[in-house]
Amino acid sequence: MNIQDLHLEAAKNSRNYKSYEEMGKYYHQNGNLKRAYLCYAHSLFLCSSKEDTNRLTEVIKDWEESHLNELPKAALIIPSVPDLNMMKAILQTCVLSREDVKTIIVSDEEVSMEVTEWLKEQKEIKLVSVKGLTPGAAFNKACEQTEKQEDLLALGKGSVLLPHAMFQLRMSLYKDESIGAVNGVTNGVVFGLTDFITPIDRASVYADEHNLPGDEQMDPVLIPSCCTILIRRDVFDKTAGFDKNYLTQEVSQKDFSFQLLKLKKITYLCHHGYVYTFGLEQSNQARWYDYNHFYEKWNVRLNYSLFPRPDILALIKDPADTPINVLDVGCACGASLLALKNKYPKSTLHGIELDEGSWNISSLLFPVTQGNVEETLDYEDGYFDYIIFGDVLEHLHQPATVLENMKRYLKPGGAILASIPNIMHISIVSNLLNGYWTYEDSGILDKTHLRFFTKNEIVRMFSQTGYQIEDIGVTRIYITPEQQKLIEQLCAISSSGMDAFTTYQYLIRARKK
Repeated sequence: MNIQDLHLEAAKNSRNYKSYEEMGKYYHQNGNLKRAYLCYAHSLFLCSSKEDTNRLTEVIKDWEESHLNELPKAALIIPSVPDLNMMKAILQTCVLSREDVKTIIVSDEEVSMEVTEWLKEQKEIKLVSVKGLTPGAAFNKACEQTEKQEDLLALGKGSVLLPHAMFQLRMSLYKDESIGAVNGVTNGVVFGLTDFITPIDRASVYADEHNLPGDEQMDPVLIPSCCTILIRRDVFDKTAGFDKNYLTQEVSQKDFSFQLLKLKKITYLCHHGYVYTFGLEQSNQARWYDYNHFYEKWNVRLNYSLFPRPDILALIKDPADTPINVLDVGCACGASLLALKNKYPKSTLHGIELDEGSWNISSLLFPVTQGNVEETLDYEDGYFDYIIFGDVLEHLHQPATVLENMKRYLKPGGAILASIPNIMHISIVSNLLNGYWTYEDSGILDKTHLRFFTKNEIVRMFSQTGYQIEDIGVTRIYITPEQQKLIEQLCAISSSGMDAFTTYQYLIRARKK
């Protein structure tokens, strides 16, 4: 069997230990000893046969004796929570899900003496007092209690390991050498629970059905999206550790992912590494303090420039093995370029970015020019299959001139991909009817927008600059009942259809004629 067939077998019954043993044999034969070991260890963890348990135990013992320094080890670091019943549910579930992990550390803030006293009685953990420490300083202190060869799995505060999550995260970490950390996914947190076992049991059923093997369930990201993250130890030791100046676990981990980028290492989001998270009250003031500190340190805003545009990238229809050349104008920190490289591994990618902070990050990953697209560019004529303008044309003084100039860099039949805000959106029209045209920090009336477009004007601009529009998609946002009523009234007195008022952005694919 090939690895895809083995993944399909595991998906039929994720607790069938024999599937993982076969995967271990595959990786062993193909020279990936770390993944092979993890598969054998997971098979042993799930094994329901006494005879096979004895056999797998001997297999792993032989591996440990012959490949001691090559096998991945991990330590689990769990932040304490102030509710004793929640703490019990978290720790007991994690201990049951530990697989071959020997080191479990609980970093205790000592907010609840009841919790602290209970933790002191637990024999299977190392208890580390982190009273008064920030999350970053607490994590660094906990790391001092681990073995030097152990990778570091930091659970989010209030998070619980679910079936296969430990295995899938560790398998993801060893996909290739470019990966420095992998990030789990979690639920939308729920507050006010008093029963903590039932939600874990329900989430475990979901995890059995969704925490399934397969590299296609991994996406490279610039920053983690939840606070459960597994870090390669050899990479961690090359960093400064977690920044102790942040007040939240969330932002200290996002900062760490930027440290990884400086080392040319990527964080991956693992959709098959689902963990459950209980809701805990957090200070919005601390979060905004951290956002501002992150900006002061990196000159990048966490609520901007860090996320790919799947709606624009979906306009590229080529087969995944096509060696396309792409230029992303206004590429920000390179999130869309990362997503493109993941989907099109044979692609050659370039970017242009004016903002210095964003350029400092994207240029670590790709050839990115810091500059203005309205000035002279240094690219080979007829080189690119696609040039992307994601929310860029509206910021330019002469967008039509730029489109005209870009034709020289496109191959024959090459295409422009663009997202352009719709000035006819009902949120703008309704305010205008009431006398308001107020610029904002973001959105259609972003204060940095210099040009405004309707669908007709978009079509006219591309046609006049030598392009044939092949596809016009749209994005939409929520429309209130009052706005819907106004749209119906406007449609009755104009030649415009309802889509003209409900479209927030137009997504354009236009071929060079």
